[in-house]
Amino acid sequence: MGLFDRFKRRKGDDDVPSTGGPSGKAISELKEFLATHEGVEGFIEPPTAVYAMTLLLVAWDGEYLRRPVKHAKQASKICEDAGVPLYEARKVGYPKRMKDYERGIKRESVSLEDLPPLEVTDDRDD
Repeated sequence: MGLFDRFKRRKGDDDVPSTGGPSGKAISELKEFLATHEGVEGFIEPPTAVYAMTLLLVAWDGEYLRRPVKHAKQASKICEDAGVPLYEARKVGYPKRMKDYERGIKRESVSLEDLPPLEVTDDRDD
């Protein structure tokens, strides 16, 4: 086994993401999100070495959905049909409401404010 053999793609590797076009399920999920959420904006994300080009849809409350698309024209068509603006994520960044929504979901740990007050007893003899 060579040094880089573990990185080569083998037949039957299910854990390696596909770089092909999006599935029909991905497109239908995007369209369903557009139909069921208000104030949606689209953000096209460029392809990387690992992931295909993706379309990120962000609703007014910050809820979002990211699915692969074949190319920017397909993303533009999906957003145009729904009357949704489309931006390039690498140029404009991501909306703050999405980051806030993400923080709210991940914030399920206990904070100091959630703990009861500490009762201190002083057992020292003065």
